[in-house]
Order: sequence, then structure tokens, then C-alpha cells
Amino acid sequence: MMDSLFGTTHRGGDMARVASRNMAERLARSRRRSTHEYHLDVGARGTEQVLSRSELSRLKDCNEHLLRAAVPGIDWLHRQLGDLGYCLLLADCSGATLEMRASDQRAGHFSLAGLREGACWSEPAQGTCGIGTAIVDRAPVLVHGDQHYLIQNHAISCAAVPMFGPAQQLLGVLNATACTHDAQKFGQALAYRLTLQTAARIEQSVFMAHYSDHWIARVKRQLDDWEAEPDELIAFDDGGRVVGASWRLKQRLGEQERRLEDILDSSVESLIDFACAHPGTPQRVAASGGGAALFVQVNAPRRTAPRSSTGVVAAEPKRKSPDAGESAEDLRRLERLLNAKVPILLLGETGSGKEYMAKSIHRRSRRCEQPFVAINCAAIPETLIESELFGYREGAFTGARMKGCVGKIAQADGGTLFLDEIGDMPLGLQTRLLRVLAEGEVLALGADKPRAVDISVICATHCDLAAMVLEGQFREDLFYRLNAATVRLPPLRARDDVVELIRGVFSEECRGAARSLSMPPDIEHALAVYQWPGNIRELRNVLRYAIAVCASEELGWADLPQNFREQLPDAVRDRRRAHLTASGKSGQPSESEIILNALNRTQWCISAASRFLGVSRSTLYRRLDEHGIEVPPK
Repeated sequence: MMDSLFGTTHRGGDMARVASRNMAERLARSRRRSTHEYHLDVGARGTEQVLSRSELSRLKDCNEHLLRAAVPGIDWLHRQLGDLGYCLLLADCSGATLEMRASDQRAGHFSLAGLREGACWSEPAQGTCGIGTAIVDRAPVLVHGDQHYLIQNHAISCAAVPMFGPAQQLLGVLNATACTHDAQKFGQALAYRLTLQTAARIEQSVFMAHYSDHWIARVKRQLDDWEAEPDELIAFDDGGRVVGASWRLKQRLGEQERRLEDILDSSVESLIDFACAHPGTPQRVAASGGGAALFVQVNAPRRTAPRSSTGVVAAEPKRKSPDAGESAEDLRRLERLLNAKVPILLLGETGSGKEYMAKSIHRRSRRCEQPFVAINCAAIPETLIESELFGYREGAFTGARMKGCVGKIAQADGGTLFLDEIGDMPLGLQTRLLRVLAEGEVLALGADKPRAVDISVICATHCDLAAMVLEGQFREDLFYRLNAATVRLPPLRARDDVVELIRGVFSEECRGAARSLSMPPDIEHALAVYQWPGNIRELRNVLRYAIAVCASEELGWADLPQNFREQLPDAVRDRRRAHLTASGKSGQPSESEIILNALNRTQWCISAASRFLGVSRSTLYRRLDEHGIEVPPK
């Protein structure tokens, strides 16, 4: 079984053969499409399709998962090829350029050739070209000089590699382009090979992120070059059911449901037990049929998917939340502290974005590829928090799992442990946590020997820990160990960027709901001056509700939750007007303009306009009189 599933070549070698097979025929087919399907003129300039800054920003938001995985690879590839005269492009599945890297000396020249962010390099726009032809063929391609369809592109040479996601969907294209004479001088073969390798790593990074809530087996035939990309990746659940596999292996497996034992000659229990006992260490697995042995490294899930009250696993939303009010320099400082394993304490009101801040620090650190494990000390019963944190061995207590359980601290080995609401941790466990921080080892319940762990710790609380120390509710020595770096997150009502944050959250929630909505200025201003006792969490819930019930393409007052609208009396609207007047912001609509906008939207129906504005009809009539607005007779 394993000999038939695991070949001796990996992604780059396979893709190179696909690209070289019948390359001339593929380019000839592309030229025929350019002539007969796209009706392009070889001597004409290609269709100038360049996205505006706002359009490009929205496109990047839609491809955030690809960018997060690809940007480090693009930067690495630029360091290898930039000085050889190459620019690097990352395009989405439509051919629009999301990212570009080029040396300062050549950036202007490449820009004149249409190689810049936001430019479209699809086949219908440019004819035969690297990115566009790779998209159509779904295979790597080399297009050198006059092999491009348009004469204007004969001065460049391209090596383009398409990248695919866990479901075999086209993610985008990685492209290395040089002026033709530079490609001839330094050779396209090197650029092509490095682009293939980088694309493979990006695909694997996307796979690892997509299945980060599952166990992932990284499989290789050779142990001597473990840091190179693995031959195959397999994602599986606690029961050993295969939930995903890398592209070539998935093709060989077919659509039939498989278990890990069907692919690797080893039980899932033995693989997980070895991974827990020797994290980051490859395990030798004997091959069936007398074939060569395989080496398997199993990565533990990065986080446990949150469970609903019914016990059904709920998918964690994959979105980027607004920053917690820290500047780029602040984040860089915190990143350096986390790299140095200096504990960080985040203080802030409930819902102010403490967990997001912790994830932001982790993503920027050298531990970004390692686990980020979060535990809410206030959400776990006191009787269970010890086993959750420290884990337990088989038979440690009545009801313990047969194979024991790896605690959160051990799961975070090599990465970051985030302890939310640390002020709610029982005093007895504070002593054990202090030992972990001081000695770098954790002792599971029922275990005889401690296990060494390498973790960076971020804690968060809305409590006054210093006051709790004085009252004997929090250990003083633990407090001073945790607060080496203290960050106070401002509440939403105190942030200077509240309008930008509202727009960011609104955009995220619209994407999550697959809606394209706009928010009128009057609602935006009302949201901006509301006090938000629940902070960002409350804001997100209000907007999520409004987006769900909105029946048009623009939010109206009636779409906001009723209990929220009831907290926006005339006094709040007066504060909104005072805020706009005091700030002296230009371009902000006056109340009369807001009313006229509502009337125009509702065809001057007073009942509908009052519902849209969230006021009574009598209040609206009074404001119409104040502003001298006359309602035309019907």
C-alpha cells in the first residue's frame, strides 16, 4: 500500500515534469486561444486592467489566507533572485497581481512593462503569458521572450507556477519574471526550480493553516534533509480518520474515506503517543511489502475547536480582527519580548481584544509556526482546570481517558501559551504554574517524571491583580513574574480610531456573511459615539445581527438590534451632532442631510423614514419643522 502511495519524488519534481511535457503544444494551444477566443492583436497593447488602491485592498482582504502563507516565501525567493534581475509576482486565481518584489534599481523598468501590484495578467487580457497560461492549464509554464503572444511582452521571460489549496482549488500563481537578456544570462532553469520549490512550500503552509485544528503527519522518505518540504502531508482527527491530504497523495487515495492505518503501517495511538512524548521528532515507520522505511513527524493540533452548548464542534472564524490600539513599534517591542520568553500581561475590559492582541504578538514572533494554545481560566470548572493545564496519565483519576491526556501547557511546547482571565486561576494552581515558569517543566497528574517544555507565556485579565495580591487572592511572586511587560488595552469608547475600527469590523462581518453591504454615515456616526460597555465583542455582535437581517444593500436603523436602538435616545444623537461639530471634520453630513437622505431612500414615506432613522414619527416631524424641510403633498 505505502509503496504505491508514496513515490520517490516530491512536489517540485512532479510539477517540473508536468510543465515540460508537451510545452510547445501547450504554448501553441494558448496562442490559438489568444487569436480565436480572445481576438487579440499581437501588435496591439494588452488590455490595461489595473485595480485602484481600494479595489486592490479589498482583493487582498479576500485572499488574506493566501497572502499570510505566501508573503514569507515571496520574500525568500526575492532574496535569491532579486539581484539576478528577477521580479516576483503573486497573482490570485483571476490573474490579478496581489504582491510584487523587485530590486530598487529595476522596479521602475518592471512597472513600465506592466509588472506591478493590481495589474491583470490573465490570458484574455495579455494572451499567452506566464501567469495567465498557468491559470488556464493549471500547470507550471515557462514563457520566454517572443513566446509571449503580445509583442509588447517579448522583452520579458516568465516562470509561473500555479498553487492549489487543500480541496484542489486554484489559489493563485507564483511568477518569476526577468528581462529576456537577464534570463538568458543567468538562466531560467534556476528561477524555475526555485519558484517550484517556493510554490510547494506555500501550498504546504496553506495546508498546515487550514488543518491546524487537526493532527498533521509530515511524511518523508529521507531523514537527512528534514527541513526541506515533506513528501506528503496527512491531516487526521483524534480517531485516526483522514480529513485531508496533500495534492498527489489525495489523487492516489481517491474520494474513499480512509483511516491513517490504511496509509501508514502504524496505529494512530502509537503515532500520537510518540509525538506527545517526543514533540518535533520524526518517527521511523516500517513500510509494508519490504519497501524503504518512511519517517513521520506528527504535529499536534494548534488549538481545540470551541464547542457549543450542545457539544457540536463549532468552526473558529477565520478572520482578521482590528488591532487592539497598539502602534507598529509597540508590536515590534512585544514581539522581541516574546522571542526572549519574557512574560507579557495584557490588561483590559472584557471584550477589548486581549486574545486577538495575544495572537497578533504570536504571529509576529519567531514562534509563529508553532502552536498558539489559549485557555480561559474563568470558563473551566475549578475541578477540571488542573487536568486541562497540566494533563494526566492513564488512570490518574476516576473517569480519566484510557490513554491519558496531554495538557494545554505541553500542547504549547515550542509555541505560546495564552492564559486568559488569569485572575480567576485558583491559588493552588498558581503555585504549580509558577514552577512551570521558573523551571521550564510540567508534571502531569499521575506522572512520575516532569516533562521539559519551551513556552512563551501571555496572560490577560480585566481584574486588578495588584489589589488581589494585597487581599491575598493572587500570589505575589507569580504576579511579579507575569507582569514583566504590562500592556493596557484601551476600551473601545476611548480609542482614537473608533471609526476605522467600526469600518474594519463591518467589512469582516460582511465577508463572513458573504454579503456586500454599505453603511450610511448616520449609522456609522451613531456607532462611533456609543459607549460600548461590551467593547469590540459587543460591536461585532451588533453588526453581525444587522447584516443578517438587512434585506437591502445598505444598512438601515431598523436593521440594528432593538435593544441596541433603545439605548440610542435623542440624547445620544445630540452627542453625535456635538461630536461632529466639535471635531470640525469636513465632509460629514449635517442632520438635515441625514434626514433628507432617509426621506429620499424611502420615497418620502414618513413612517418608513422614521423606522430607518430609529425615531418616532412625532420626533421626525419635529426635526423636519426645525430644519424647514417640507414634505411634498402626495
